[in-house]
Amino acid sequence: MPSITATGDFGPAPAGVDLAKNQTGNLLGAVIPVAVFGTIAVILRLVAPMKNKEARKLALDDYLIVAALIFSWGTAISCFISIPYGNGYHLQSLNKAEFITVWKILFAYVMIYATAITFTKSSIVFFYGRIFNFRWSLGFCMFLVLGYWVTIIVTVAVACRPLPYFWLAYTDPTAVGVCIDVPKFFFGNGIAAMLIDVIILCMPMPTIYKLQMQSSQKLAVVGILLLGSFVCVASICRIISLQNNTHGTDATWTMAPVFIWSSVEPFVGIICACLPTFGPFFRRWWSKARTGRSSNSRNTPSGENASASPSTTWLRKPRAKKPPMDSLFSINEFSCVDEVELMNDISGPRSLRDEAVSDHHDVERGDPCAITVHQEVDVTWDKYKTRK
Repeated sequence: MPSITATGDFGPAPAGVDLAKNQTGNLLGAVIPVAVFGTIAVILRLVAPMKNKEARKLALDDYLIVAALIFSWGTAISCFISIPYGNGYHLQSLNKAEFITVWKILFAYVMIYATAITFTKSSIVFFYGRIFNFRWSLGFCMFLVLGYWVTIIVTVAVACRPLPYFWLAYTDPTAVGVCIDVPKFFFGNGIAAMLIDVIILCMPMPTIYKLQMQSSQKLAVVGILLLGSFVCVASICRIISLQNNTHGTDATWTMAPVFIWSSVEPFVGIICACLPTFGPFFRRWWSKARTGRSSNSRNTPSGENASASPSTTWLRKPRAKKPPMDSLFSINEFSCVDEVELMNDISGPRSLRDEAVSDHHDVERGDPCAITVHQEVDVTWDKYKTRK
């Protein structure tokens, strides 16, 4: 563990700097909760289709989110193992060996982080493609996502020549080599990651705008998707911490917030990517709520109306590709685009005709999201003459 007194490797502590202070609590307190919630979100995402009667097979976006979770845990583990070597401590409390270890972890950490968010973004893009049947926009977004990943991996791999100069530049005066401006590079890739998040967030908006549903429903769907903006907030916080690290002189102290937000961001992205897939859970809750309301308001048929029933009923639905039943975009529950044509041939007393007409008006006055019904009713009844 780092010393609480200056070791001499990085000089004496500046005036007012308490070497006993550290950010271990921040590292553990911020990373562990989001890691747990992110893991739970992925588990629920995989379990949700199994609980649905119309269960589906796992799609590509499901496998991608599992890979994202694995690499996101890689960022969390990197945070944890860097703490004993001085991450979150003041530079003057570290020796050279500890500093070199932290910088080696940082080197691997950047690649793990880039891979984690690449899998997360890819999962979101392919989920949108599966729901909205995107083509060119899916290809464009995947070009940005994969281009970002390749750029980060290649740049980090050749950032310093020779490679060990990445950490020896700060600890070995005799080391010879050349490096890019690593802090500025980290700052630039943070901005690029946030811009890609914004583009992906806006990807389905034009399609949602064209959906045949009420404005309130469109706003509800957009609101669900905008939950993904939380990952943009995490990206902004990461950019701020990178900026502070770029202009700071206490490298291991200012690096701790970078580690924190670089772990929080991928887990928050995973949670936001999983939220729209929790359709089965919400639909079961919605079904129970509607069933309860319907059972309370249903009137028991009696007498003459109970004995009379329609002789023939035809339901014809247009064939249309519906969103998967595992998402919140399911037509059954969240849109009104299904059109049903209902035609009845009814034979019975006059009171049944009146009841049918009354029911038709009730539908028109009902829920604005109710299925549109077109009725053609042929009614025949017997006229009885009163005998004097």
